[in-house]
Amino acid sequence: MRISAVATAAVFVALVSASTSTAASSGEVLRVTPPTVKFGTKPVGTFTLKGARIANVSSSTVNVIVTILAEPDDFSFGLLPGSTCPVFEPAPLDAGAACDAVVGFRPSEFFAGHEQVASLLATATDPISGAVLDAESIDFTGRGKSAAG
Repeated sequence: MRISAVATAAVFVALVSASTSTAASSGEVLRVTPPTVKFGTKPVGTFTLKGARIANVSSSTVNVIVTILAEPDDFSFGLLPGSTCPVFEPAPLDAGAACDAVVGFRPSEFFAGHEQVASLLATATDPISGAVLDAESIDFTGRGKSAAG
């Protein structure tokens, strides 16, 4: 018996759809704690690191990546101390596991007195199909204070 390429592709799509719907059926895949990280008011020129924990609360391994939505000049993100979430390409995050997304805040004189907001996006995808299962934004807020006032 010979199976056509179309039939094989249809079976593959059905399997991928089933696996995607199973992973997403729990409703929530990622949980971010806290969803908003507050640096507060910091003196100009100081450098502070803070992070958020991203947990896979589903019953399946998913691929996770954290990317930048908005990053004002006084914030930094990437390979900072304490950061364990993937930032260059998606990587597996087992069910029940978590990683930390760390952002740095170094207020400048130029923006002193103004609240700034940096935003990251944590995205979970199905390891087989690449379909997006969940995406959660994380806001980081901070305000610089100049020595003059």
